[in-house]
Amino acid sequence: AISAPEFSPHKRGNPATRTMETVAILQQDNKFRAFNRWINDLIGLTPLHQWSEEKLGEELGYYTTIYVRNLTAATCLYYIMGLVWTFIVANSEALLGMPVFKGGKTKKNGSVGDQIILAQMSLFMYAMLPVLDEWLIESGYTRTYYNISEIGGLGTYIATTILYFLFVEVGIYWVHRTLHTNAFLYLYIHKLHHKYNTPDTLSPWASIAFNPIDGILQACPYTIVMLFWPVHYMTHFAMLFCTAIWATNIHDCLVGETEPVMGSKYHTVHHTHYNCNYGQYLILCDWLWGTLYLPDKEKILKSE
Repeated sequence: AISAPEFSPHKRGNPATRTMETVAILQQDNKFRAFNRWINDLIGLTPLHQWSEEKLGEELGYYTTIYVRNLTAATCLYYIMGLVWTFIVANSEALLGMPVFKGGKTKKNGSVGDQIILAQMSLFMYAMLPVLDEWLIESGYTRTYYNISEIGGLGTYIATTILYFLFVEVGIYWVHRTLHTNAFLYLYIHKLHHKYNTPDTLSPWASIAFNPIDGILQACPYTIVMLFWPVHYMTHFAMLFCTAIWATNIHDCLVGETEPVMGSKYHTVHHTHYNCNYGQYLILCDWLWGTLYLPDKEKILKSE
């Protein structure tokens, strides 16, 4: 094997050869980094990572490229999901058989634009969390593994992943609940998101319209849990990806029978009542700790 001091990704030669050599060496020592370099090359970021590593150094350049990739992907995802889900909500009864929460069919002037501006500004910070996750993983501070065989096979993978999901679910519940019950955190961090407090101000575009510190705090259980609990590398990032999609869904003001899933009818009530329904995907934590609430269906569907 070639030791680190003997290898420089910036030495002269054909760029393609340098990239292949980089991947080959990283595959021996760091499968996570090899995978990221492969993704970057696959989507055409080879010039960016070569330039950034040349200008900023190998480590900072590498993480800068990941940040740019994350920011671009997250921004595209936000707008694609916003557009798709707005269409679905407008045709929800025909497509999903779900009516819209009382008062939510027509949005207040300016509310959607405000959500888009806040979300876009916050995305610049949101994109930093997966970069931190990557650094923690590659630095060996987490229990993250690359191949399922490393954890003992498919059965162990499924069991540990379910528990990882549940640990994260509990963590997000208590972070979210604390953002409401702690007066300082609510006033200076979480209240900004709760200005969207009626069905006519809630929309799929509100999904990530937070103070960026708020959004990162609510996502950090994904990071914290992997410090002490084994989780598959790609599964971890897939869960972060799905969280962004789910956030779009639960702000759409649709009313459906989704139990035990914490559907948008529960989250709409959370925005109108403040002190209930703190869970992310499941009603489990709210049920366990006495914060689950849903008005009579007749009330939330009553004609506007």
